[in-house]
Amino acid sequence: MLAEKYVEGIEKELETRREDLTAISRTIWENPELGHQEYTASKLLTDMLEENGFEVTRGLCGMDTAFQAVKKSNKPGPVIAFVAEYDALPNVGHACGHNLFCSSAVGAGIVLAELAEQLGGEVRVIGSPAEEGTVPNYGAKVVLVEQGYFKDVDCVFTAHGECETVIERCLLAATTVKVRFKGVAVHAGGAPELGKNALTAGMLCMNNMNAIRQQDRACDVVNAIVTEGGVVSNTIPDNCGLEFSIRSKTSAYLERVMHNLENSAKAAALVTGCDYELEIVKNPMRDTRSNHELGLVLAEYLDRTGTPYKKYDEQNFAWDVGDISYVCPTLGSYFKMGPDDIVCHTEPFCRAANSPEGYQGMMLAAKGMAVCACEYLVNEELREKAWKEFKETRM
Repeated sequence: MLAEKYVEGIEKELETRREDLTAISRTIWENPELGHQEYTASKLLTDMLEENGFEVTRGLCGMDTAFQAVKKSNKPGPVIAFVAEYDALPNVGHACGHNLFCSSAVGAGIVLAELAEQLGGEVRVIGSPAEEGTVPNYGAKVVLVEQGYFKDVDCVFTAHGECETVIERCLLAATTVKVRFKGVAVHAGGAPELGKNALTAGMLCMNNMNAIRQQDRACDVVNAIVTEGGVVSNTIPDNCGLEFSIRSKTSAYLERVMHNLENSAKAAALVTGCDYELEIVKNPMRDTRSNHELGLVLAEYLDRTGTPYKKYDEQNFAWDVGDISYVCPTLGSYFKMGPDDIVCHTEPFCRAANSPEGYQGMMLAAKGMAVCACEYLVNEELREKAWKEFKETRM
């Protein structure tokens, strides 16, 4: 590791900031905010960045709580970004640990920016609201990518919480599709032959998707709910609303599943005489692949600290970091923040997000990301390898 001589200094500098980072994280935990409403969290994070010499722009892409903080050195060098997310979940608060790892991103960014003064380069911390799919227009990183906030970035680091530390995690592409059927309402016992049953169309659509599961790929995940299905049982329903959560290994695979859904809806409409329409909910997320070359640097650091970790795994959920991983080399790692049996989006996970072990995970993530980013600054060979891998696997 060419950054060896900087590692101890990075660790010490972050330790001097442990109390402040913990205080911000705890305040965010105590004041959970849903996506696009993270006003407290966004202010706390941007205030700290401004106090440390970053130039902050708030309200990116029309999103009140999105921000970009930039600190440039006087020497040329790579542009390195750390991404923070800070939204909570309904009812269970910070049961995804975002309060911890937004603080990690800010801490790593501040310390790396100090090093960049002598090593060269530019450091950015990008605040991304609404990661959770519980509010309209979730997946803000998709929007930030589309609007060019990562187009000139050399590499990106971000972190998430888990019951174990995982350096590289492969996640699925995902989207949500709403299907609506419009029929004709009549009295079910009066003149049913004049009706067109939208609920029947909805049930047929779901059954059609179930009927072709044998032809799905193993990585295809389809789950549906009925959002509207009639008002009274003695009247043929003239409206039916469905919502499908769709996931697959890649965006190309996802397109195939969506094509199947449209055919299923068409067939249901044809049989029942109903009309239908499909709406793809913002923002479809691409599959996430962490850069292996960057992951090797984090593994070396974790070995140095004696931290147990898993090198790689695959999971069936999605993360809007995937869109960033199609723009530049990206490392989105998961850090242990609680007991081995905690599960994300549960009350035990929320409690872990405000625990000593949680704050220890926050600090480990900040140190790991800062060390990896420092190595990227000083190691030209790493930069070449990371981009070579990116071009071979992501473009």
